[in-house]
Amino acid sequence: MHKFLIDTNVFLQAKNFHYRFGFCSQFWLWIEHAHADGLVCSTQKVKNELMKGDAEDPVKAWVGTLPEGFFIPDDTDAAVMKKYAEVMRWSAANTHFKEAAKAEFARSNVADAFLLAAAMAHGYGIVTHELSKPEQKKKIQLPDAALQLGVTTHFVYDVLTDYCKEDFSFQSVCALP
Repeated sequence: MHKFLIDTNVFLQAKNFHYRFGFCSQFWLWIEHAHADGLVCSTQKVKNELMKGDAEDPVKAWVGTLPEGFFIPDDTDAAVMKKYAEVMRWSAANTHFKEAAKAEFARSNVADAFLLAAAMAHGYGIVTHELSKPEQKKKIQLPDAALQLGVTTHFVYDVLTDYCKEDFSFQSVCALP
């Protein structure tokens, strides 16, 4: 069975562009149903990034309605922190990226390294809008780090294609061939 962690940018881009709350509530219901079926969740660091929004931010309000277990522990989970140390060793030893990129990647309030560590510790793939840019040196792209660390990344549209019915309702993993 597949299971996925959702990156911050999926929530923010959905809210700001394709799946705004005002006209595409089905996307947000799909996430809730996918979580209830054990397909998706995210991490506490992602929640922290989402909660930085304005008081009127609809994604911030929506986050407040999610069940307690939607955002799994990251920096309080020993297994995740063990993998986080591995992610940081990989980053520090990597000679491709500039020091500023490594420093940004290592910031404790940035979710990417923790997403990777949680995925490694608990067997998740990561759903993100971020694109691979292996030639880039100024930023560590999540898909490029994931590839190096053995974690799969997926575009939200591919996950929706696999787990969404034509009417945008959730298609259970059990219903797949």
